[in-house]
Amino acid sequence: MQKNGKVLFIEQKNGALDESSGFLVKHYGRHSHKDVAKQVHRSIDKVREKFKQIFGPSEKFSVDYLIYCPDYQLKTLNAAGIDKSRILDASRRQKLAQIVQFLCDSHGHPESNYQKIEAFFRQSFELAPDIHAHKEKLDKSFVRQSGALSNVLVNLEMQPFRLKVMGTAGSGKSSVVHVFMEKQAQQGQRVLFLCFNRLLAEKRKQLWRQFHHQDNAFIQTFYGFCNDFLESQGVKLNFQRMHNDSMNFWQEAFDRVMSMNIAEEWLFDTLIVDEGQDFHADWYEIAKLFLRDNANILWLEDPQQRLNSGRAIALDGFVGYRCNTNYRSPELIARFIQKNLPVQFEIGNLLPGLDVDVYGYSDAKQQPKIAARIVQDLIQQGFTQDEICIVSCKGVNKSVFSRVDRISNLPVSRFTGKYDDYGQQIITPGKLRFDSIYRFKGLESPAVILVDVDFERQLTSDQINLLFCGMTRATVKLSVVFNDQSPGSSGIFSS
Repeated sequence: MQKNGKVLFIEQKNGALDESSGFLVKHYGRHSHKDVAKQVHRSIDKVREKFKQIFGPSEKFSVDYLIYCPDYQLKTLNAAGIDKSRILDASRRQKLAQIVQFLCDSHGHPESNYQKIEAFFRQSFELAPDIHAHKEKLDKSFVRQSGALSNVLVNLEMQPFRLKVMGTAGSGKSSVVHVFMEKQAQQGQRVLFLCFNRLLAEKRKQLWRQFHHQDNAFIQTFYGFCNDFLESQGVKLNFQRMHNDSMNFWQEAFDRVMSMNIAEEWLFDTLIVDEGQDFHADWYEIAKLFLRDNANILWLEDPQQRLNSGRAIALDGFVGYRCNTNYRSPELIARFIQKNLPVQFEIGNLLPGLDVDVYGYSDAKQQPKIAARIVQDLIQQGFTQDEICIVSCKGVNKSVFSRVDRISNLPVSRFTGKYDDYGQQIITPGKLRFDSIYRFKGLESPAVILVDVDFERQLTSDQINLLFCGMTRATVKLSVVFNDQSPGSSGIFSS
């Protein structure tokens, strides 16, 4: 069939028709009928009018019509407005394809006009996903599905309360913490909540203060807790020394804590430890010094997200609970993780999310430009700056991004690696966040760009855990930037 821009309208009328009045009429029940000729011409006139509105009154196109009546055989019709040759009744219905071919091949407009006419009838428009609709649905789904775990665990009865929750990423451990803290606070218990990293502790503090006015919850990192306690005893740590020898710096601080008497105001009825897989045994022993006898303890961890090579802490007398269902990661991200990493978990979130994108680099210095293009695409899709996080598989000071102040002309918020005299981290201003997975673990972001994926040899268990931890931070969109020249990294991804 030639692309000549000719338009053919086919009006199909099934069932019986009436031509007794000199018109071809279709009856719809007892009191309704329509003149087929008028229907055809009305349709053609409306389309011509619409075409001129869009392309101007001088634009025209060739129109023909065919009335197809597969269940009716024409008798003596001689109706005004209908060309008998344009009616295909039951006696000739097997010739439908031939007649359509003939009518369309007759004179039309040049092929140049065909493109315009085709676009007009396609009525196409571009759809873009509503990112915030994705985010809202995923958030609601996570709260709804993971909430059942919270209700079961916090209502367990044991004296004293000793519960160890081993849950995969996105299993709802954070919800368990929130509900458990609520219950403890309502019972008048003083709660000590220790997190692995500062960002997670700050988020927990913010959420707690948003909904509660009680001062019976102390939320802090383990390092921060030791510092706060020492300051209350008149001991001020010199954080400038930490830059040169952080290991000895903190060991000396721990020794000071253990040498002091614990006053009543520093005793707690409940201990919660989050990200327990990365706690050290001596940290736990120090934390227990601040607990009353028979204090309640809730311990949460995920061995698949352990980022150091230390051994798991033996927790005697604890009831254990395992949850291997990830409710946070949308299906497309979850299946990408299962395909590329030897990590076992069940997909609990059947909302799709967005496709995972993978980008290769041969030189680490190429990454900021790659990240800039990704950020531009994400913003065009509807993500805001503070919904995008660039997460490094290296320490913040070991990544090429530690020296980058702007990405895609947007100021980057990143840890400078320095502290003020009060031990507070110095952060550059900006909404586009860059951080290491070591500092970002336990948190999440709608869009995560995982960078510095660079492994020289076959993946170790620690590196698998690191990638799993990083990929499961994304709640809507995940992008991965990896060294495609490194044997270890290039062997991870199949796409």
